[in-house]
Amino acid sequence: MFITKIKIHFKNKYLYWLSFLLPACIFASYFIYRNHEILTVDLGQQYIDFLAFYKNNLFSNPLNFIFTFSSGLGNSFIGTWAYYLTSPFNFLLLIFPKSQLPEAILLIISLKIGSIGLSGFYYFQKFFNGDNKIFALAASLAFSLSGFVVSYNLNLMWLDSLILLPLLLDAIDKLEDKRRHYFYLTMITFLLWLTNFYTGFMVLFFGLLYFINTLLNSSFSKKQIILQYVTKSFFGTSLAALILLPSFFEILNGKIHSDTTLSMGFQFPPYQTFYKLTIGAFNFTEMEKGLPNIFLTSIFTLLCILYFINQHFSIKEKLLSALLLTFLFFSFSFNPLILLWHLGQYPVWYPARFSFIFSFYAIYLGVQVLAHTQEFSPSSKIISLLLVISLSSFLFLNLHQKEFLNQTNIILTILFLLCSLLILLFFNYKWIPVIFFGIVGLEVSINLIASLDNISYQKNFDYTNFTKNISESTAYLHKYDSGLYRTEKTFTRSDDDPLSNDYYGISNFNSISDRSTINLIDYLGLENNDNSFTNNFATPLSDSILGIKYNIVPIKNRRKLPAEQQIVFTSAFYRPDLIRNKVVKSFKQVQIRKNSSALPLIFISPSHKKINFYTSMPSANQNTLFNSIVGKKINLFNSLYLTNPNKIENIKSTKNVNEYQKINKSRIATLSFKISSFQKGPYYLELPSNLDADVSITVNGHHLNNQDLGISNKLLNIGYYSPNTPIKVTFKLNNEKTNLSGIRVLQFREHEFNQIIRQFNEKQPITQQTSPISLKLNYTARRDKILNSTIPYSKNWLILDNGKLLKTEKFAHTFLSARLSKGKHHLTLIYIPFAFLIGLIISIVSLIIIFILKPKKT
Repeated sequence: MFITKIKIHFKNKYLYWLSFLLPACIFASYFIYRNHEILTVDLGQQYIDFLAFYKNNLFSNPLNFIFTFSSGLGNSFIGTWAYYLTSPFNFLLLIFPKSQLPEAILLIISLKIGSIGLSGFYYFQKFFNGDNKIFALAASLAFSLSGFVVSYNLNLMWLDSLILLPLLLDAIDKLEDKRRHYFYLTMITFLLWLTNFYTGFMVLFFGLLYFINTLLNSSFSKKQIILQYVTKSFFGTSLAALILLPSFFEILNGKIHSDTTLSMGFQFPPYQTFYKLTIGAFNFTEMEKGLPNIFLTSIFTLLCILYFINQHFSIKEKLLSALLLTFLFFSFSFNPLILLWHLGQYPVWYPARFSFIFSFYAIYLGVQVLAHTQEFSPSSKIISLLLVISLSSFLFLNLHQKEFLNQTNIILTILFLLCSLLILLFFNYKWIPVIFFGIVGLEVSINLIASLDNISYQKNFDYTNFTKNISESTAYLHKYDSGLYRTEKTFTRSDDDPLSNDYYGISNFNSISDRSTINLIDYLGLENNDNSFTNNFATPLSDSILGIKYNIVPIKNRRKLPAEQQIVFTSAFYRPDLIRNKVVKSFKQVQIRKNSSALPLIFISPSHKKINFYTSMPSANQNTLFNSIVGKKINLFNSLYLTNPNKIENIKSTKNVNEYQKINKSRIATLSFKISSFQKGPYYLELPSNLDADVSITVNGHHLNNQDLGISNKLLNIGYYSPNTPIKVTFKLNNEKTNLSGIRVLQFREHEFNQIIRQFNEKQPITQQTSPISLKLNYTARRDKILNSTIPYSKNWLILDNGKLLKTEKFAHTFLSARLSKGKHHLTLIYIPFAFLIGLIISIVSLIIIFILKPKKT
């Protein structure tokens, strides 16, 4: 009996199963063949760390999703959680061990792609009857493996919106049935905001355009339907207030400050979008600054255009559909529309992030043609032939315009165009639905292989080896020192290593980043860009200020291990200034060194002085900040400008000061400076940012990495020297001309610094972390003092002094601070996510109202 029920179920629902399994298996098979290696670009350098953090904290320490010191210098994690981690598919991570996290991610992406096919089929099948439902299966496969999915699958947090897109349109179509589908639109709207508010906004905006289009084509009571749409969309949005409200305020502090200069021009000629109809139209260049990914198979490309000459549809329907399709098309390149779709920000990498909507709507129009056509008219066949000829000619004429437009891909595209043409010519043939589906399945499979073969992927064991070794050392540190401090490394796999490896660090890579923190990091001379920063170019002074108590450094003899066991770095920082730090513990590949001069994260300063930072003056800014903290006036850097090179080869001076020019362009050109160290300690070379590619630098035979200097001066550690040690600095010119103005050698006055910081730290209270969102300390002040910290300022931080609320201030334009009066202080710091709590209240109230207004059964 049970087996019989299964057979009946499969017979009735087998197309649903196929709509899910086919795209999931096609996608997964590609990566199974490649040894499950799916980590690339942001998925391997950012998202996997967020997912590891999710797995490690969801049940063991959920308060870390409110605030965590593992995100940069300490940050709210609610916006990050809302943007990257709210998909219900992520629960699957909990059943996998940490060593199999890449495989878990592959499974999640495959299941999401299968779900896109399932929801697409659920929507498309309602337009067909009987055996013709196989057309809906083909349409769902075309959408689930469309150009957007194949190209941007690594952005797995966006894929949920593609699952919900067909359901949103279905919910809009069913607005007339108020009682039966009362919760439908509300819940889909809520889920779109919940699973990823960014792409969720795009889908909901398209839903509004689709609703207007449907409304203008309909004959039912518009007033009632408009009211239904507005109220249900409103309640779906208000249900998501717990996500939207805190995310909105965090975005205000971060990406809202990036460049949003409005121009009325086009980013590229709109006709270039058609290049992306080619098979295999993707590579790394396209990922960074490319064209919209609109691939939707050849047959649906033709059908979309044939919609506009099909006699079944009225002129009004065609006109409205043409307006919507044209609006979507020009949104790819017209700057104001790009900003409209992307929440007022130009995309950094991954252009045209809403292109899946264009593909879906084009497929939708093609489905309408299939659903209302028994046989194509002669005019449709002629136009199809002309379209095939025109598109083929267009692609061949532009063969060398883009890197992905190679001869093989264009020939494959033309072959599928010809197959599509034959299908349209013999559309009344009995087996056409099956052939139609087979051609679509073959084309999306070939496109997937041709596109993803252009991308390189990381080895899974590189990630697992790295996290295994670093987590081993940080786990030891937690037992060795249970206090509140920061830890850093002289190497990185990812800027989000602290999230994967359970420690409080500096480095951070996040689309939702605090702007004031990034500004301070830049002033101190550390590596940074618009949404990330690391501890690269650090000094003992910056380490001390930021509370970096421990550094993890690699052991040289790790190279003796088998290659698959060695931890692989994406970057390594030269830090001979750490040689004086005590070794706490050595492991197989790394060792922990203790910085005894690190400041606590919360400390008491004698006064509150206004600090002015200056662009491209990292040593001066570090010195100024340190003096403000300890209440001193001391210059901790001795400086020496490099003048009068002692050796020049194939170089001559120009009329400009410190500018040098090659004599013979084809020969190597170098100039060297010799100086002697004047005090014992670490030495640094201060470099202007324009020298990241102009020159190659060698100091005493050691090649310095002066890449990625960013937009401001940086300090490169060139060694730890005793007095009167010769230091030879050699510059090799990579360009015809190079200006070396502003370069100087700095010597850090280590002895004076250690004396000051030792005396200062002896008087500091000990801070205890009682939970991820609360700290406590006791202090007795003999006179008025300043409670300072290197915890980024937020209005969500409350400071209670003997139970009374203190007024908080900003220290150094960035950090949390408060004034203390003379006397005993029992201080408690607690992070209260006010926007989240207000949003939660709004969500609960909305849910109650929804159930109150629910229509009663009749």
